[in-house]
Amino acid sequence: MKGSTEVATVFWYSREIREPADGVKKLGVRNRKFESVENAVAFVMEKLSATERGTSIIMTATRSIYPMDMKDIYAGLKPGNSPRSVNRRDLPSTLSRVR
Repeated sequence: MKGSTEVATVFWYSREIREPADGVKKLGVRNRKFESVENAVAFVMEKLSATERGTSIIMTATRSIYPMDMKDIYAGLKPGNSPRSVNRRDLPSTLSRVR
């Protein structure tokens, strides 16, 4: 995935249950804005608990991204998963060791 400059907002249900003055327990819906989809995905995968990740959704002006899609995007963000990255073990050795 190429770098996205789409503004993205993450929505999720927090683990905390708020109990307002009326005594009715309510789940807290949280949200946070990011300057790119990649940053939003990294936040979800690295900062939210597994339960919160399961309730999360990323919204942009043109699309909605759900947890299963976030996993795929996140896997593409990790170092070594880029088509341009090269694993050193895959390179032929140019130096020969002579003893």
